[in-house]
Amino acid sequence: MKKIIIFSVFSFIQYFIFTQTPSTDPHWQLKWEDHFEGNTLNTNRWLKWEYSNHHGESQYFLAQHVWVANHCLNILVSNNKAQCPNPAIEPVSGACSDCIPPGGWHDYTSGCVETKPQYYVKYGYIEARIQAPFKRKNTKGYGLWPAFWTYIGDENNSLPYPKTNEAEIDIFEMFGHEYKFPNTINTCIHNSRDTKMGMAHTFDNFDYRDWHTYAIEWNPNRIIWYVDGIAIRGLLSHNIVDQVRIILGIGIHEKHLPPTSPHFAEYMYVDYVKVYELKCDKNTPLTINTLADITNYDNRVKKSITINSITIPAGSRICMRANDFIELKPRFEVKAGREMYLDVSPCEMQTVQAPFEED
Repeated sequence: MKKIIIFSVFSFIQYFIFTQTPSTDPHWQLKWEDHFEGNTLNTNRWLKWEYSNHHGESQYFLAQHVWVANHCLNILVSNNKAQCPNPAIEPVSGACSDCIPPGGWHDYTSGCVETKPQYYVKYGYIEARIQAPFKRKNTKGYGLWPAFWTYIGDENNSLPYPKTNEAEIDIFEMFGHEYKFPNTINTCIHNSRDTKMGMAHTFDNFDYRDWHTYAIEWNPNRIIWYVDGIAIRGLLSHNIVDQVRIILGIGIHEKHLPPTSPHFAEYMYVDYVKVYELKCDKNTPLTINTLADITNYDNRVKKSITINSITIPAGSRICMRANDFIELKPRFEVKAGREMYLDVSPCEMQTVQAPFEED
């Protein structure tokens, strides 16, 4: 059986012979990563949410509920009470800094971080390795809502989310109140306040309290969601084409409140966050006439690729990407036992400023 996959802007293949994550596809290059080393959060990269009630949910975000320890980002959610400042603190650098009502008390506290503007992302592969909390008591699930997502909105407004220019990709979110066992996650996309496209994914031998990687590949025409390097969902025509911030945090569903007593404290741990971009050479067409041309392929996304009448050798596992088209000439063959992945999709370099180097 031939093993060849062609991925074009006109079609989407739900299941893959082999997935094209950065570990298997050399077209990707690392843009930045954070392994949360030491005991201090990198405040050049991350902004903690402080004095924030988010968009009507029940938790109250405090900066002290986010810290770095044991080579991980730690995020705490609990039923410790907290009081809003009065008067409320002004928004800080786009982060959520409102408190509703000023001087009022909240029954739950949590933590959340987002990337600062110089680390916003436009297209690429975004991945994090995470352990998430889940808690049930007497057959009732706590409304814990850990999530890893991207967001773009009006920079002149703090959260709650502005009504215009909103776009969000939920790389994963976990509704602890909806499921009896922690083997289901959700992926979702929000194009506006009124457009949501969510999907639940239930896995065998899976527990999101264990370490797992969650990722998306995002380009102008499609989004692919991954769990542990396996593609679980694809979506075309998403219309999210602006740079986004990356956010990690825990919410509490306002209609499924955990008990206010006895005391509980649950944690979300993040081992790393990585952002990759494609190596682009989208102005150069490539013609493959011999096997040596494949051997010398530089793993950059070309304007186009034309493959003439050659036979892919045994044991091959080849990946090629083009911006405009890939043409296969007559007598081109991929015989049994060979694998080849051909991807036709836009190659867009990130337009935001490259991150600066840190000591």
